[in-house]
Amino acid sequence: MTERKYELLFVDDEQPNLQKLRRTFMNGYVTHTAQSCGDALGILETADIDAIVTDQRMPGMTGLELLGRVRETKPGIVGIVLTGFAEIGDLIDAINTGKVNKYITKPWSPEDLRLVVRDALEKRELARENERLSAELRAANERLRTENAFLRREMEVFPRDIIYGSREMDDILRLLRRVVGTETTVLVQGETGTGKEMVARFIHAESARRDQIFIPVNCGAIPRDLVESEFFGHARGAFTGATAEKKGYFEMAHGGTIFLDEIGEAPQELQVKLLRVIQESEIMPVGYHQPKKVDVRIIASTNRDLRAEVAAGNFRQDLFFRINVFSVTIPPLRERRDDIRPLAEFFLRHFSRKLNREAGRFGDATLRKLYDYSWPGNVRELQNEIERLVLLTENAETIGAELLSDNIRNIGPRNDSTRNAAGDLKTAIKELEDEMIRDAMIRHDGNKSHVARVLGISRQSLLEKLQRVSFG
Repeated sequence: MTERKYELLFVDDEQPNLQKLRRTFMNGYVTHTAQSCGDALGILETADIDAIVTDQRMPGMTGLELLGRVRETKPGIVGIVLTGFAEIGDLIDAINTGKVNKYITKPWSPEDLRLVVRDALEKRELARENERLSAELRAANERLRTENAFLRREMEVFPRDIIYGSREMDDILRLLRRVVGTETTVLVQGETGTGKEMVARFIHAESARRDQIFIPVNCGAIPRDLVESEFFGHARGAFTGATAEKKGYFEMAHGGTIFLDEIGEAPQELQVKLLRVIQESEIMPVGYHQPKKVDVRIIASTNRDLRAEVAAGNFRQDLFFRINVFSVTIPPLRERRDDIRPLAEFFLRHFSRKLNREAGRFGDATLRKLYDYSWPGNVRELQNEIERLVLLTENAETIGAELLSDNIRNIGPRNDSTRNAAGDLKTAIKELEDEMIRDAMIRHDGNKSHVARVLGISRQSLLEKLQRVSFG
């Protein structure tokens, strides 16, 4: 690739002086000449000028006045003035205010002028390189601050692996493994608190983007007047209070994954822009006139029926089709009760460390109450309940049911015996058997030999049944 030559513009009202300047820089430069400041301004509109060498005294406009006007629109151009001794004081003031880079007194020698021009251009390139490196450093620091903030949040509660014990979650994870290695947009559906973000993190952790940032964003938690700036960023001065350039969530997630939590709550104006990001892989920050390309994987979640929202006119149909390429629904905790114990034990270990408490273990009655409760708030409610238990426990080896919240402690035992009264006998017998195994495992703290003896079956038969019910 041929290296670009610097382009110089010489301005002087006397033709012989222009000819001398052209001869001085005939090798290694592209040169332009103008016999008036007006002609010079015209050339500047069409040519990519790097430096202007101008006489000071000319009819209509001085060299200093010309450079002052140029700096208003093209501050990066090098300005050099040829002058007599009488104007040196004015030129020094112009250098101090940044209007002029250098001045040379007449008469000048070609060698001295070539040296001055080369030196000024080299300093300009060095300043540009420093500015570029500083911008990259600022961007890197901003990205690190963002990543650290999200990492601190992740370390507070999110485990590296999904905690579960149910067949339902096992089936879901088996399904998700088919798409984790692709760039397909995934829609995770389910009630509030079922663990949709954990599923999104699982997809990210199993993907090729696992070493890049994961950014979760709640689409309904950002004020409408800040939505565009928060998601897509803004330029400095784009609006009142925009004192610095800001990257939005999509640009911060470049190379990684963005999780659009509760996308069903996104306002219509955001839905339009999200559609553009998905279709074109580009964003338009506030105050910009050219779009920016972004490389992100999008995972969305919702607790709403988006088809009903589309029918009601609350959600764009074209956006729904774009995010619903691959959809998975997370069942509520009451429909996957085999997840309750492993989740409760994980939260117990987590909050024991976080709160510096020796909380012991759950008593049998406590586990039974946790299992029988319907958990309308799902995993999030369970998490809050276990944190409360850890706070209330005073160096006890066993966490008793008396410490549970009233609504959980006072609930009666689940009666599943009539659940399949209208169904087939084989299914009802199997569910009763599963229930007896779960109950025995809780009462005997997971001791499989004791459980097998109590149930009157062999240990090997119990192990096979435990694998079927996915409870341990």
